[in-house]
Amino acid sequence: MTTFFHHASLAIALIVTPATAWAQASDLPIAVAASDTFPAGIGTKAVKDGAVYVDKRGLTLYGMDVRALTGRTGKPFLFCTGACLDSWEPLLAPAGSPVQPTPPGFGGNSRNGPRVAPSGDWTVSEGPQGPQWTYKRVHMVFTRKGDRPGSTAHDGEDVFVWNTLKYIPPAPKISAPLSVQARLVDGAYVLADTQGNLLYTMQTKRCSAACADWQVFPAGMARRGVGAWSVEQGQDYAQWLYHGKPVFKISGTDPAKIPTGGVVLKP
Repeated sequence: MTTFFHHASLAIALIVTPATAWAQASDLPIAVAASDTFPAGIGTKAVKDGAVYVDKRGLTLYGMDVRALTGRTGKPFLFCTGACLDSWEPLLAPAGSPVQPTPPGFGGNSRNGPRVAPSGDWTVSEGPQGPQWTYKRVHMVFTRKGDRPGSTAHDGEDVFVWNTLKYIPPAPKISAPLSVQARLVDGAYVLADTQGNLLYTMQTKRCSAACADWQVFPAGMARRGVGAWSVEQGQDYAQWLYHGKPVFKISGTDPAKIPTGGVVLKP
């Protein structure tokens, strides 16, 4: 497989074989979004394994991960050009958009625009056809020419150079005990303990006989509540209550393990 990229002012061909493996940052999942607001014309769409960013036509947005290119050669890359543009279309920023300083790994310098500090997830970098959107400062944003809306067929192409821009919603702010955290499960945030065990409570206010065997979420030495959380002192232990209902936990993050009559806690 041959792919063309732009290094300084030259078009360089990289020969990539399917057996090649790269241990680098680009193999890691895209980070959680900083906010749920996006530039005009950019939205999200649910797909099989979660959600991806899309353009106004509904085409999936892909990031060209400059870390993958730099990791292969040890040289900085700026953007795809030549034959690369036969397959990939840059997502251009509005005319006159200021270009942010070039991140490490891109190579070269920003050609135009003031050197302003980046903000949020979306910044503007110099691209092959002018200023274009960049996500998380290392994913230059493109769509795949000839793609159909909702397709993610090119995710991970060219050994993780091209990756779908997955939308992972920002974690909600919660007022809870220190032992509680918001955790993303099946595309939605739920509450878990700091070991990742899901927390749940009862669907009704009365505890059935079955719940006597449920694993209590203990309050330990806590005596005061926080937010919607309060402490119920039992004879042998203290238990956390959420909105006045006792809280229990399962081992792991599989909601299917929550027993009948229980409901997962949500922020």
